[in-house]
Amino acid sequence: MRLSDFILAHLEPILQEWEDFASTIEPLVDANKKELRDHASEVLQVIALDLKTPQCESESIAKSKGLGPQAALDTAAEIHGADRVSIGFTGEQVMAEYRALRSSVLRLWARQVEITTANDIQDMVRFNEAIDQAQMESMARYAKMLREAQNLFLAILGHDVRSPLGAISMGAQVLLQDQTLPSKVLKVGLRIFNSSKRMDAIIRDLLDFSTSHLGDGIPVDPSTVDLLEICHGVVEEANTFHPDRRIELMCEGELTGVWDGDRMAQVFANLISNAIQHGKPEGAIKVSICGFPDEVMYQVKNEGDIIPPAKLRTLFDPVKRFAIRPASERVGAGTQNLGLGLYVVKQIVDAHGGAISVTSSEEDGVAFSLHIPRVTPHRRKDD
Repeated sequence: MRLSDFILAHLEPILQEWEDFASTIEPLVDANKKELRDHASEVLQVIALDLKTPQCESESIAKSKGLGPQAALDTAAEIHGADRVSIGFTGEQVMAEYRALRSSVLRLWARQVEITTANDIQDMVRFNEAIDQAQMESMARYAKMLREAQNLFLAILGHDVRSPLGAISMGAQVLLQDQTLPSKVLKVGLRIFNSSKRMDAIIRDLLDFSTSHLGDGIPVDPSTVDLLEICHGVVEEANTFHPDRRIELMCEGELTGVWDGDRMAQVFANLISNAIQHGKPEGAIKVSICGFPDEVMYQVKNEGDIIPPAKLRTLFDPVKRFAIRPASERVGAGTQNLGLGLYVVKQIVDAHGGAISVTSSEEDGVAFSLHIPRVTPHRRKDD
């Protein structure tokens, strides 16, 4: 009996083994039959149909690389992955279900069929391909929903924290305006105010990080702005907060155009802040902005340690950059900065249709260069 026919003819005993295994997984210990089996029957029927469908070698190779045909609607495996997220399964538990299913089908089939012919071997190969495909679909949907839930949590957290932070900032400003207070109190008030501004910037980056993952990136609202004025303002603010650092600004060309001014200020500030944080204290931070007929180029250079090529490739992805750190660094007191600023910079540059790059060498230090076209980007704004 061909494997596809065996699956359809013995669907109930296969599903019973699936059910028995699922009932041992913690979230489903007290579940009913429908919850235990979920979409297993539909998954098996899709697999059986796939085994009956003729397939050439190139199609088999494509499927093994994850390049198989994509369904227009949600597949049974995708729906299964989503359902398992909703009841609290881990990724390992979802994969364990498929491992158990693979074992059950092949074991039950081998009890009734002596696997000796080329067709039998081919059926086993095709079956494993189909299981891998279903597992991939479930895990892709599982991971997508998990990321969305995490980003939504971060967005809500950042939004909720802003209210008490605003009260702290306003309280600090009230203290600073009262010149009758002792200098020691005013100094503490200034520290509170500066720390609240820093916290607000971190929360803003956190909100942008979560928002960009929930939608189509960071939205921009372009209007006619003067980047020279914006850049001067950002550099002056950086000098105010870091009087011990030397920041040199060079400007040339026409710098008036249509961009999102607030977002561009965020880009300028984040790159300068990054240079201050990671550059050598005695070294100068060189900021340049140049207007050309078709684009504007902005660059921030600082004297810092050489960044290895492997780290350069993940510099704009805070999750990957944090993941590749050694465990000792991840828990170190001095490495708790998640580095969302560079991620936000790249998202804003992308939203403007621009490009950003980074180089690191002993001669030139670390240089971030971005090119922003003068063409007005697509306006993305909630109506």
